[in-house]
Amino acid sequence: MMMRRLIRLTVLSFSFAFIATAAAGPVVAVVACAGVLIYALAKARGDAARRAEAAEADAVAAAAEAKAAEAVIAEAEAVIAAARLRLFGDAAS
Repeated sequence: MMMRRLIRLTVLSFSFAFIATAAAGPVVAVVACAGVLIYALAKARGDAARRAEAAEADAVAAAAEAKAAEAVIAEAEAVIAAARLRLFGDAAS
Protein backbone atom coordinates (compact mmCIF):
# COMPACT_ATOMS: atom_id res chain seq x y z
CA MET A 1 0.00 0.00 0.00
CA MET A 2 2.78 2.40 0.96
CA MET A 3 4.74 1.42 -2.15
CA ARG A 4 1.75 2.24 -4.36
CA ARG A 5 1.49 5.68 -2.78
CA LEU A 6 5.18 6.30 -3.27
CA ILE A 7 5.03 5.20 -6.92
CA ARG A 8 1.93 7.33 -7.50
CA LEU A 9 3.56 10.36 -5.90
CA THR A 10 6.72 9.80 -7.93
CA VAL A 11 4.74 9.65 -11.17
CA LEU A 12 2.79 12.73 -10.19
CA SER A 13 5.94 14.58 -9.26
CA PHE A 14 7.54 13.77 -12.61
CA SER A 15 4.37 14.82 -14.41
CA PHE A 16 4.37 18.04 -12.45
CA ALA A 17 8.07 18.45 -13.20
CA PHE A 18 7.40 18.08 -16.93
CA ILE A 19 4.67 20.71 -16.84
CA ALA A 20 6.78 23.03 -14.72
CA THR A 21 9.73 22.56 -17.07
CA ALA A 22 7.65 23.55 -20.04
CA ALA A 23 6.23 26.54 -18.18
CA ALA A 24 8.96 27.90 -15.92
CA GLY A 25 12.25 26.19 -16.53
CA PRO A 26 14.29 23.27 -15.23
CA VAL A 27 15.32 24.76 -11.89
CA VAL A 28 11.75 25.28 -10.74
CA ALA A 29 10.83 21.77 -11.88
CA VAL A 30 13.64 20.15 -9.89
CA VAL A 31 12.76 22.13 -6.78
CA ALA A 32 9.08 21.25 -7.13
CA CYS A 33 9.86 17.57 -7.66
CA ALA A 34 12.11 17.50 -4.61
CA GLY A 35 9.42 19.23 -2.56
CA VAL A 36 6.82 16.64 -3.50
CA LEU A 37 9.19 13.79 -2.67
CA ILE A 38 10.17 15.34 0.67
CA TYR A 39 6.48 15.72 1.52
CA ALA A 40 5.85 12.06 0.61
CA LEU A 41 8.71 10.89 2.83
CA ALA A 42 7.54 13.04 5.74
CA LYS A 43 4.03 11.65 5.41
CA ALA A 44 5.37 8.08 5.30
CA ARG A 45 7.40 8.69 8.46
CA GLY A 46 4.32 10.08 10.22
CA ASP A 47 2.30 7.03 9.22
CA ALA A 48 5.06 4.73 10.47
CA ALA A 49 5.20 6.57 13.78
CA ARG A 50 1.43 6.25 14.25
CA ARG A 51 1.58 2.53 13.47
CA ALA A 52 4.42 2.08 15.97
CA GLU A 53 2.44 3.86 18.69
CA ALA A 54 -0.59 1.68 17.99
CA ALA A 55 1.55 -1.47 18.15
CA GLU A 56 3.04 -0.34 21.45
CA ALA A 57 -0.41 0.29 22.89
CA ASP A 58 -1.50 -3.18 21.75
CA ALA A 59 1.54 -4.72 23.43
CA VAL A 60 0.78 -2.94 26.70
CA ALA A 61 -2.83 -4.12 26.55
CA ALA A 62 -1.71 -7.70 25.87
CA ALA A 63 0.68 -7.60 28.82
CA ALA A 64 -2.08 -6.33 31.11
CA GLU A 65 -4.38 -9.06 29.87
CA ALA A 66 -1.70 -11.69 30.52
CA LYS A 67 -1.23 -10.44 34.09
CA ALA A 68 -4.99 -10.56 34.64
CA ALA A 69 -5.07 -14.12 33.31
CA GLU A 70 -2.25 -15.13 35.66
CA ALA A 71 -4.19 -13.67 38.59
CA VAL A 72 -7.29 -15.63 37.60
CA ILE A 73 -5.25 -18.82 37.34
CA ALA A 74 -3.69 -18.24 40.77
CA GLU A 75 -7.12 -17.61 42.27
CA ALA A 76 -8.50 -20.77 40.65
CA GLU A 77 -5.61 -22.80 42.04
CA ALA A 78 -6.31 -21.40 45.51
CA VAL A 79 -9.99 -22.33 45.21
CA ILE A 80 -9.08 -25.85 44.09
CA ALA A 81 -6.65 -26.24 47.01
CA ALA A 82 -9.31 -25.03 49.47
CA ALA A 83 -11.87 -27.43 48.02
CA ARG A 84 -9.46 -30.36 48.28
CA LEU A 85 -8.71 -29.42 51.86
CA ARG A 86 -12.39 -29.28 52.71
CA LEU A 87 -13.15 -32.48 50.84
CA PHE A 88 -10.28 -34.63 52.02
CA GLY A 89 -9.28 -32.84 55.18
CA ASP A 90 -5.84 -33.59 56.51
CA ALA A 91 -5.70 -37.00 54.78
CA ALA A 92 -4.77 -35.40 51.45
CA SER A 93 -1.58 -33.83 52.78
